[in-house]
Parts: sequence; C-alpha cells; structure tokens
Amino acid sequence: MANVSVFPSVLVAGSCVFAAVSGFFLAHGWMTKRRTYQYRRLARKGHLSADDGHGQSATSHSFAAWLIEFMQMRSRIAALKPRRSIFRQRFWTLGAKGFDKTIVFSGLSQTISKAGFFDARGWLCLVGAGFGALVGAIFSKEMTVLLGCVMALVGWNAPLWALRQERDARKSDMENHLSEMLEVLALGLRSGLSFDAAFELYHVHFSHALGKSSLSAQQLWQMGLVTRQDALRRLAATYDSQIFSRVIENIIRSLRFGSSLAANLEASALESRTVNKALREEMIAKAPVKMLIPTAALILPAMLLLVLGPILLEMMQGF
Repeated sequence: MANVSVFPSVLVAGSCVFAAVSGFFLAHGWMTKRRTYQYRRLARKGHLSADDGHGQSATSHSFAAWLIEFMQMRSRIAALKPRRSIFRQRFWTLGAKGFDKTIVFSGLSQTISKAGFFDARGWLCLVGAGFGALVGAIFSKEMTVLLGCVMALVGWNAPLWALRQERDARKSDMENHLSEMLEVLALGLRSGLSFDAAFELYHVHFSHALGKSSLSAQQLWQMGLVTRQDALRRLAATYDSQIFSRVIENIIRSLRFGSSLAANLEASALESRTVNKALREEMIAKAPVKMLIPTAALILPAMLLLVLGPILLEMMQGF
C-alpha cells in the first residue's frame, strides 16, 4: 500500500476545487451580464444615465473589461468585509510597482481599491494554477507542475495587465477627442460665452469618456468643493498625456491673466491634431514590422513545406 501513487487522489481533489472555483466565476459572470443588461434597459427608458451602476470601462466587451469588473466586485466586498480576505498580506503586493499611477490614469481609482486589486490577483492566481494543473495532468506529472506555474503567473499578472489596457484605451480616446473639445471651447468663447458655459456646451453634446470626465470636473467647482484651477488640474492628472497637461496649464494661465483664450485653444487644437496624426502614422508604420513575426513563424514554414515537400519526397524515393 505504501507504493500506491497518490497522484490520482491529488488530481481528483484538484478537479473538485477547480470545478467549485469555476462555478463561482461562471455565476459571477452571469450576474454581471444580467446586471449590465438591467442598467442598459433602464438607461434606454430614461430612468438613469447610461454609465450609472455598472461602471463600463473603455475596454468594453473584452477580457480586460471582465477583469476590471471582477476587481470592482472584489473592491466592494473588501469595503464591506475588510477582515475576511486572505489575499491582503505582504506577499501579494509583490510585482505591483506603479499600481498607484496606473489606477489613477485608468480612471478607476474610485471603484477599484488596493484591497480589491490584491484579492482579484489572489483568486486569479489560484484559479490559473488549478486550471493549468488540471490540463497538465492529462499528459504527465511534469506538465502538471509546469502548466500550473505558468497559469498561476498569468493569473498573477492579469489584473495589472487589464489596468494598463484600460489606461492605454482611455488615453487613446482622449487623444482622439482632445482637438474636438478645444475647437468647441474656442467656438463657444468666440460666440460670446464664458468659459464655464463653453465647457458645459461641450460635455452636454458629447457623451464619450472625455466628455464625462469634463462633466465630473465641472460639477466639482460648480458645487464649490474645489476651485476651478484645481478641478482642471485633477482632470489632467487622470490622463497619462503630456499634451493634455500642457493644454490645461495654458487654459489656467489664460484665465488667470486674461490673455486671449480662444486663440490659444485653436493653436492647441491644431497641435493636438498634428500629434495625434503623427502617433497614428507611427502605429501604421510599425504594423509591417509586427507582421514579420507571425509571417516568419506560421506562414513561411507552411509555404516551405508546400514547395519543398514534393521535391524532398522524390529525392528520398530516389535514394
């Protein structure tokens, strides 16, 4: 009896644990989709705004968006039950360098806390390890350990990867609409409106992410919670963009010293449009270089086999 391997028993136990955790994640995904559908239905009927309740991110309908929703759920649980988590020890904070800046630039600092982030990291790490071990057990013990470690590492890095995806998507959306916002502000100022009225004109008629962020910033200074300068600087601080920070500083300087704001906005709009065009051209120029990797790894070997295969077969038959 001592020589009997315990590997099948470990496999059965691991399969049970994995099935239980997978059921939890499937139930959470179903509830999230159901809640999102309910909020959208209420938004269509006009009972609440389209972004209330579910906090839809810029990376919608993707795996990164699901990870963000999971982190938001864990953050709410951590706020309600702060002492019931097993993943908030010092060990789980490793490899999270730059988390504070990333969460601010992603615009999710109000809905995702550090505790929720580390809770999500812990659960994803365990689920990834269980899934990798279960798949590896089909082949061998070595593959069980290897795939378990690899999938655990993937689950470990998945939350931070999702936040970086959200940060980049939010920055890209801002760069696409910045020149539009500046032109609307300049048009409103040249029409005789004040800066506040022109700023309100923009976010009333444009409901994308930059418009919603502008609405939140204007509500802060209109309610007297912060000054207008501080609200605008906070708005710029939530984006990882130097040109946006420079535009906000130019607006604050013009409002303080009474210089021509409309002309500065038009010049900034032209500059932002030029910078955005240069970035898009750079992305297009990098596309052929990036295509070399799948071409060399997938297409070229198949073409070589297709062309040289018959020749090699004839040579082998000749010998």
